[in-house]
Amino acid sequence: MLAGLSDFQQGKNAYTLHLNMAQETMQLFQERNLADIAAVEQCLATGVDEDFKKPKNIAEQLVRLLDDEAVGPSERLRLILLYLCYRGGLLAGDIKKLLAHSQLPPQDGEAIYNLELLGARVEKPLKDPKPPHQPLFPQKLPQQPQEEDVSISRFETNVKLMLQEQIKGTLDNTIFPYTRPYLEDESTPHDQVAQSSLRSAKPTWARTRPVAGDPRQRIIVFIAGGATYSEARGCYEISQQTNKDVFLASSHMLTPGLYLRQIRDLSVDRRRLDLPSDRPKPQAPAHLFERDPSPKPKPPAPPITGMASMNLNNGSEAIKRKPTNETSSATTSETPPPSSGKLAKKEKEKSKEKKKRGFFK
Repeated sequence: MLAGLSDFQQGKNAYTLHLNMAQETMQLFQERNLADIAAVEQCLATGVDEDFKKPKNIAEQLVRLLDDEAVGPSERLRLILLYLCYRGGLLAGDIKKLLAHSQLPPQDGEAIYNLELLGARVEKPLKDPKPPHQPLFPQKLPQQPQEEDVSISRFETNVKLMLQEQIKGTLDNTIFPYTRPYLEDESTPHDQVAQSSLRSAKPTWARTRPVAGDPRQRIIVFIAGGATYSEARGCYEISQQTNKDVFLASSHMLTPGLYLRQIRDLSVDRRRLDLPSDRPKPQAPAHLFERDPSPKPKPPAPPITGMASMNLNNGSEAIKRKPTNETSSATTSETPPPSSGKLAKKEKEKSKEKKKRGFFK
């Protein structure tokens, strides 16, 4: 009976779909050895291991992953780029050894050196006096180790850390300056509100928690050049933790494959990239700028008025004369009576015709 219900069938189909998706995801996770890749990436990105200590034997783990056949080419290139940023540059010989272990094509080697165009250092001398780069937002590391599911997602983006500093009011104004002059006095706290009387203030003792319909503070974050999904997740987590509306805006969303392709394109000839700014400006169709043809001369009007004033009388035309004066009425000219000689000729012709008719009868 339960199998015949529509709601039960829909729930069963949805449950089966989720199980299939989970199984396929776990299969890909194991086939591509993503657990070991994620562990090394977290150490390179954060600079500490699962116990929040300086990672050990990170180079050996990297080489082992580069030699693993289950690791794809994009993952190998990404690991090398992370290792370069972690070490602040490598010797030229070490870079060649990593490329030999990874067996990457030559264009991927160009992508590694294209990091210099983004401000990163690829090669460094044997004795480098330059101090290591300090993070933009230094963090306090916790003392207790975290669980395994959290250990592969320890890295926090700078967008999330920036939002935390902004909400606390400790964001550095020299790095993130205001677009408008800051008018509020810094000596007065943000939460202090001047009130003339206690009766004028609304009672807040009865409100234990905020109502869902109350307006919340909005924070709009715009990232030029593309945002990542981890940054979007950080904005969502800050919104949930602080009960604020955080909006993330960007030109597009970046994926690892798209980011690597853009790094490769940094050394490509600009004419081959077909950038929108280099394309010819769109133009309106040519027919919109053509002039209208000159109007044809009008043909002369037909003599309608003259034809209307014509009369036919016994096969002869008699044209009415126009009145000489506006007050005088129009008069038509009468034809003179025919003469007597003409009448005699007509009678003779009629008599001849009668005789001919009688003869033929």
